[in-house]
Amino acid sequence: MATVIGFVSSGLFAAAQASDSQIYQSVQRQEKVALLALSIQGLSREEADGSILGIPAPAGDRTTIIQYAFTAQVGIDGSHATIEAAGDGEGSYVVSIPEFIFIGYDDPHFEDAVESNGPLSFLTEEVEETQMINNILSDENQQKYIDDHTEILRDQAQTYYTGIIQGIHPDATLTFEFAS
Repeated sequence: MATVIGFVSSGLFAAAQASDSQIYQSVQRQEKVALLALSIQGLSREEADGSILGIPAPAGDRTTIIQYAFTAQVGIDGSHATIEAAGDGEGSYVVSIPEFIFIGYDDPHFEDAVESNGPLSFLTEEVEETQMINNILSDENQQKYIDDHTEILRDQAQTYYTGIIQGIHPDATLTFEFAS
């Protein structure tokens, strides 16, 4: 008489499946002109202090550090740039450049957060990594990238439009006006 002992483990024969569905609601043509690609790297540090019934607990602190890197694209909305003939003669043009804008970012890379927690850190609310990343990519930081590079952006806009116009009319004289 033979006895057969068997078992089935759900982990042995299970097949994993994943799916992703996307729907494009609309496709819009854009006339964004990226004038600069800024390589951004940094460390973001967030600290939270612990307390017990409103009394600070020195050993209840939490510190979270995220290392990040990405390439920021800044430039203009080309649909708002204008080129008009100047009133002082043929071959003279006034090029009006709109406000500089943050276009987007490429190759974002965020390292896993490094945490340093005090022995009583369970009393302290956890630091949200997602919120830290949102702060890194905030509108305020985007505007700072533009403000820190305004002169280079102006120079690049002049070079860009000079190349286009003088490619068609080599003797053109250009005057540039920039939005504030």
